[in-house]
This record gives sequence, structure tokens and C-alpha cells, in this order.
Amino acid sequence: MANIIVQAKSLKVTRALREFIQRQSHKLEKLKDLKVSKITVYLEQDTKRSTGNKKVSVKYSIELPGKDLWIEIDGYDFYDAIVDATNAALRKMRQTKEKKTNHRRLGKNQIDLI
Repeated sequence: MANIIVQAKSLKVTRALREFIQRQSHKLEKLKDLKVSKITVYLEQDTKRSTGNKKVSVKYSIELPGKDLWIEIDGYDFYDAIVDATNAALRKMRQTKEKKTNHRRLGKNQIDLI
């Protein structure tokens, strides 16, 4: 199980929000080939009163052996932005996994040709 750290700028993280982030972050550990060592979630709320702009920002920093992934999602609500960021992180992790798999396959095929 990866270490999950939640950091917030200019707001207090409630217990419910922290537990929601942890439940969402556990979805990132389902990809078996990728060993997640640490997940850091940064929460930021825009304190300016600009209308029409998205008010919250959720950033994921996912540490994998040999590579760190960075995902940033803006939204109107923390819960929706966290779900969107988790889904974006899953897509990015799957892409990383596919690149590794394709690279390994390519390496085996090249060896077979020699």
C-alpha cells in the first residue's frame, strides 16, 4: 500500500475530504505491474472572486520506480475535481504501463531476430 499525503493551500482539509481522497487514491494501486511508492495530493482553492473561472485545483504527484507522474485538474468542486484527477491519473498510469509492456515486447522481438 502506497503512502498517501494530502496537502492543502489556504484551506483546512476535513476528515471526510481526506477519507474521500484516500479511497480514490487506492484505485491507483489496482494496476499490478506499476508499484506506486508514494501519492501526494495537493489541494488549492482560488480565493479570488472571479466569476466563470474554475475555483479549485487538485494536483496528483505519483511516484513510480524510475518515473514520477504529475496530474493537475481544475474544477468547481473538490469532490468532482478529485474524481476527475483520479481518472486522469489512471489513464496516464495505463499509458505508462503500456509503454513499458511494448518496450519489453520490442526488446524480445529484437533478440529473437539476432
